[in-house]
Amino acid sequence: MWPSPDPVRTAAVNVADAVFPYDYRGVRPALARLPADAYARAALELLDRRPGVVVLITGFPVNGIAETDGPPGAAAVGRALRALSWHVVTVVDPMTRPVIEALGQDLGEIEEVDADGVAQAEVATGRLLDRIRPHAAIAIERPGLTADGRLANMRGETLDPSPVPLDGLMRVPISIGVGDGGNELGMGSLASFMRRRGISPAPCVTRARHVLLASVSNWGAYGLTTLLEMLADRPLMPSEADDRRWMRAIVSAGAVDGITARSEPTVDTFAYDRTAQVLHRLADACKTFALAKGQVPT
Repeated sequence: MWPSPDPVRTAAVNVADAVFPYDYRGVRPALARLPADAYARAALELLDRRPGVVVLITGFPVNGIAETDGPPGAAAVGRALRALSWHVVTVVDPMTRPVIEALGQDLGEIEEVDADGVAQAEVATGRLLDRIRPHAAIAIERPGLTADGRLANMRGETLDPSPVPLDGLMRVPISIGVGDGGNELGMGSLASFMRRRGISPAPCVTRARHVLLASVSNWGAYGLTTLLEMLADRPLMPSEADDRRWMRAIVSAGAVDGITARSEPTVDTFAYDRTAQVLHRLADACKTFALAKGQVPT
């Protein structure tokens, strides 16, 4: 039985604050259009369902290679869900596979979808869904289709070369989209707002049941694992050492910073210490939640 709603809601708000310390893209106003306890709602729906197959979708290419934001967050979520007895399948395309595959077993099984254009991708993702029958899909910093059928960056520019559109994988009972700008897969419920406010000129229109916003998508994924840890009452969130290990692995595989386009261990120009600060705040949220339940924080 879960704790009473008030501590859970407070914990979700604390997590949402922890993963959104900076608003360098002007996205913060969009938070008002989402439930204040969005992180808890996503975690609770995963925990309330008998574990089955979950699909992870990540990898945002910059000049044909995946960026550093996304894969570490997917590794954190994948490891947490595997600990909770979910069967994790991470879906890649040929462009992003080298970076994502470098993270190893934390991402579970790897499935590649190779298709040319939206129509072929729809067929390929449909076949994959029919074969593995996932109960949930979680997209973490993956480009999603715009209203005119493109995959675009934050400036509205078409990605060239273009990765495979994986939007079809979101047609599952539980879908979660983690993003930081509005052009990521799953952000469709915010598309009109993002466009109207000039935050994202070409937002993704594919919707997820749960939308989780953060300053950096990795941080949003770490926030989701923190709620899973609180509610499942077992250690699931990543440590600073985990983040460093994942970052070293993907940079060695060629991953680049999404803003600088340089292969270096930064995420949207933020170095390790900024992620460490976020992880400390998430740990504090865990302690506050434990105290609210009358437990001694570990």
